[in-house]
Amino acid sequence: MTGPTHAAGLPVLPGDVAGRRERLTITDVELYYVSPPLKPGILPASMQGDFDQVPKFILKVHTDAGITGLGETHRMHGGFDGDAGVRLRQAAEQLRGCNVLDFDLRHLKLPVQTDTAAFEVAFYDIIGKAVGWPMWRLLGGKVRDRVPVHNWAGKHLTIPEVRELAQRSVAEGFAGVKMKRSYPLLDVLRTYHDVSSDLKITVDLMGSYPEGFLEHAKQWQEVGNVLCIEDPPPARDALDDYRRLRGQLDIPIAMHLHLNDKGVHGMIEAVTAQACDIFNLGAGSTNDFLGRAYLAEQVGIPVWHGSAHELGILDAAMIHACVAAPACTYPSDILSHQRVHSMLATPLQFVDSYAVVPDGPGLGVELDEDAVQRFTVTG
Repeated sequence: MTGPTHAAGLPVLPGDVAGRRERLTITDVELYYVSPPLKPGILPASMQGDFDQVPKFILKVHTDAGITGLGETHRMHGGFDGDAGVRLRQAAEQLRGCNVLDFDLRHLKLPVQTDTAAFEVAFYDIIGKAVGWPMWRLLGGKVRDRVPVHNWAGKHLTIPEVRELAQRSVAEGFAGVKMKRSYPLLDVLRTYHDVSSDLKITVDLMGSYPEGFLEHAKQWQEVGNVLCIEDPPPARDALDDYRRLRGQLDIPIAMHLHLNDKGVHGMIEAVTAQACDIFNLGAGSTNDFLGRAYLAEQVGIPVWHGSAHELGILDAAMIHACVAAPACTYPSDILSHQRVHSMLATPLQFVDSYAVVPDGPGLGVELDEDAVQRFTVTG
């Protein structure tokens, strides 16, 4: 049923829509400290504990309209009572009585310095539910219906572990794998190729290419399955090295580390130096990602959305951001499916190496309350 519209084509909101009469005032913020580990086979069996055992906070932001928004922090060291946890709780306390609609989500300012992205996502979830819009519509609309994604492999996997992960990736329908450095790299790439010549591999060297890198990389070209090489030079500011590699290899070069500290300024420097073919716009706020993705679009450089192995809430927000960003055409790191539980009542869907945009207003996802209790961390 189509209602009356404004001149801009937007529907006139009914008078009883939440957000017109209700203030969307924050009445409470619940925090849960959780740590669902990764499934077996993603990190080497020899590794005892890694990033997946660093907990995260899940937020439930309640409003006087009866609408609850979900948020998720990045990994937070120090325990529930550590400095980061204390600041998060202080922000949650001081936000009570504030109206969500009074915040500028492009430059969200909180009363206490903390993980801004967690509240940003929760506020988008609330506003989307209030007006009946999915998050991607609040971000300006979508340019695609789904997001390309690849599987992910931890560093220092053994060759048998690489083979098993490659076989599992093919069985689960992924078109490629983003791998952290595992040596000898040539043997690793050949193993992926042996399992399936169709698997495309992103090699993330994390700023530490080995001795004789160029010679090795030319051998990778002969294998023929490398989609791109991410952050090969050992120095974050080695823009000349990046540019030289672009001229010496047929494999595209991606940049992430140089952008970590400099953000948009780093992108401008990289573009000016003609230092890379692709940007990995790593984990951060939705506003940061979209702003940088729009800049990349203007200069004709494709991007993907990086991550820090999030849970389902942040992954859902990332999917909404990716479908709203024209330049986001490379496989993004949407990886909550690699956890033993994404913390969502209905897991995100991955079909033929694409993430499906969740249905429904706001984020379009719901929290699995039983999973929250199961994976809550104390101390």
